[in-house]
Amino acid sequence: MEEGRRKIRACLIFVVAVAVIIGTIYYVHDVKGSRKVNEGTLIENTMEKIVLTGTS
Repeated sequence: MEEGRRKIRACLIFVVAVAVIIGTIYYVHDVKGSRKVNEGTLIENTMEKIVLTGTS
């Protein structure tokens, strides 16, 4: 019984370690390495000044 738990624990530690390594590689190469925006929607905020002239 103890041997089975030890194997499961080792397998889970291995899977978590591989996931962390793959996530780090993805972050370094894709997210952090990207300086320009090449996907998504860009919205430019422009403000117009409207001058109201009173006509009486």
